[in-house]
Amino acid sequence: MCLFRFNFHIQRQCPLYLLHVFFFDGAWLFTVLFHTGRDPLIDFSMPNTDTDIPAIIAVDWGSSNFRAFLLDRDGRVLAERLQPQGMLTLAPSEFETFLLGQITAWLQERPMPVLMAGMVGSAQGWRDAGYVDCPLPLSELGRKLCKVDNSAGLPMAMVPGIRGVSFNGLPDVMRGEEVQLLGAVRMSLKDEETDPACTEFPIYCLPGTHSKWVRLSKLEGGHDKSETGISDFTTFMTGELFSLLVEKSIIGRAIPQESPVSPTDTFSRHVFERGVDTASAYPDLLHTLFSARSAVISAVTNSSLTLAPEEVRSYLSGLLIGTEIHTVVNSIGMPARVTLVGGGNLTELYRFALERRGIHCRCLDGSDTVRNGLFAIATQAGMIDTCTKGVQP
Repeated sequence: MCLFRFNFHIQRQCPLYLLHVFFFDGAWLFTVLFHTGRDPLIDFSMPNTDTDIPAIIAVDWGSSNFRAFLLDRDGRVLAERLQPQGMLTLAPSEFETFLLGQITAWLQERPMPVLMAGMVGSAQGWRDAGYVDCPLPLSELGRKLCKVDNSAGLPMAMVPGIRGVSFNGLPDVMRGEEVQLLGAVRMSLKDEETDPACTEFPIYCLPGTHSKWVRLSKLEGGHDKSETGISDFTTFMTGELFSLLVEKSIIGRAIPQESPVSPTDTFSRHVFERGVDTASAYPDLLHTLFSARSAVISAVTNSSLTLAPEEVRSYLSGLLIGTEIHTVVNSIGMPARVTLVGGGNLTELYRFALERRGIHCRCLDGSDTVRNGLFAIATQAGMIDTCTKGVQP
């Protein structure tokens, strides 16, 4: 006869796990500590209940990094793999081998569909997934997938990029950001349950080496229904230009050699905002750029702008991001609200700059949006729990 009944709870303290044992009434009995032997930087989580049934593998594969998510039928993360092997670090012949090596452990029980997005689908990637044209209802992304044959025989597909015209009518393209946008819209709809204002952000900004500004609107969808879609978007080479100016131009020579590479390691918000203000008052970037040098070496008494060498990065960052925002405002008018999609210091800089211009913004985590977006596209395409049916190109 059993005299006691117990409950168990496992708490992960990567890479350690704590097994808590309780009496049935909730009283604590004892805790056991054990080691998983897993690298916490590589395998962040793992299935931990009988209800966590894997349904799809979602992959965000860019130029510099690889990230894969093992998702269940509800889009929850069961496991995650992160590696610094982007497209540019591998030879084309290595793409499939590397991918299968990263996800083989997840395929032990049964095969699963794989959905990939990012530079993996570019002309320099595994396979050119092409582009779809704007304006584009976001629900169309799941209907435009590119099928990928593979030696493992897995249902595998890539999300295409998007092409259209910028706010000023010039040709523009994006690849990977469209997935984040769909994820951001889904997250906004969920947040609307507690804050109706969350859906009132039709302008999205995705900071990065090549930042994107996207305008969403209601577009005609299937069955004579209107739905959210991408109207147009504009790319800015702000991040790349910052790096070139710091590392290759005469402006960078004024920066102390011991100064960190990151613009936020010695960041001064006050100096950054001076850069934003200068860009707003004098939007002629080819002229104002030189002030990042002249304000250091010149002692002009009638100028209010002087910089110490260690302040150049903060000022230059504010000048470039401020010019970017000024260009957007000049093209489409002053937005009341902007949704920032990203993470880390760079997204914070954009938030500072937008607030300086009096523009309200909200921030969504880039990793969360890409995961939500990939799951939404897989659902649209009928890939969830259909590993034996294949993926339509």
